[in-house]
Amino acid sequence: MYILKTKQINYTCYYPFCTLCQLCIRLGDEALIIFKIICVFRCAVRLTFFPLWLAISSVVISFQSYGDDFNFLFNSQLPLRSDYELEVLTLVLQSTKSEYGDFSITTEESGYTIARQIKIAQESPDIFMWASPYNPINQHLSIIEYPIFNGVLGLRSLVIHKNNLKNINLVTSIADLRRFTIGQGPGWMDVSIYKDNGFEVVEARLNKLFNMLSNERFELLPLGKLEIDLQTLSRKQGGHNLTIAPNHMIFYPHPVLFHLNQKHKKVIDRLSQGMQKITQNGELAALFEKHFSHETALINQAGMTVITMQNNTLPKKYLERMKSLPLLNRFSMTKK
Repeated sequence: MYILKTKQINYTCYYPFCTLCQLCIRLGDEALIIFKIICVFRCAVRLTFFPLWLAISSVVISFQSYGDDFNFLFNSQLPLRSDYELEVLTLVLQSTKSEYGDFSITTEESGYTIARQIKIAQESPDIFMWASPYNPINQHLSIIEYPIFNGVLGLRSLVIHKNNLKNINLVTSIADLRRFTIGQGPGWMDVSIYKDNGFEVVEARLNKLFNMLSNERFELLPLGKLEIDLQTLSRKQGGHNLTIAPNHMIFYPHPVLFHLNQKHKKVIDRLSQGMQKITQNGELAALFEKHFSHETALINQAGMTVITMQNNTLPKKYLERMKSLPLLNRFSMTKK
């Protein structure tokens, strides 16, 4: 015997093999009362109205299999990066649609600190996720361990004041670069990386960093090569005083990974399988090339000076995986 419960009324069904009953039990309080009334009526008259029962069962099955709803943090301050991350997530979910069903994605502006993001992800019953570089602070979250940027986000363009361009052009080593103060966002993993490599770091929200640099509060704003270009920079507050160093970049291993609460077991499996699938079948590489072919061509341009740094916060397993990425072959990623 099944007891079908809603917030309004209980129904009792005496037909133990009723598929519709089982589906209504799975739906719980979310089940529509009309389905439960029809279910009880159907079980009372048994097979008399079998075609009707079959049709209603199909409706309920469709109702149940609507799929997963994702709340994805989107950073409109860095549209080059965020647009790509959203397309990767969509591709992952499309690639697993036959196994896991349909899906929906709602984007939410990423205005939180890392600690706040983690708190929301842990407390929210919804699927709340984002893509960000590996950070030990995320150890209580599930991390989908497939880099989504081919490791290239570790290549950092140097946003500078135009008045400082001549000084940057004289840099030939990390020792030369240490003479400049760096600006970064609070809680970014990059802050620890730069400090470990001997740099002085000023921290502020991303939407304030550009104007602070314009007012020469610090001297370098390293951002991912795939995050910033001159067109995007020109739209920032104070951007008319800023430029991107044309002949210098920083590199450190910096894989960007999807993060979400550990409680979403089925979703974690779906994302892991999807990332594995699109990585192995070449779809991820094709999407990356579609978005960033111009940027990756600049990596090997003649006269480019790349200052390589250590990322001592990154577990060895990520370093080993990133060594196989073809775009990074020219950079040393040996852990100290």
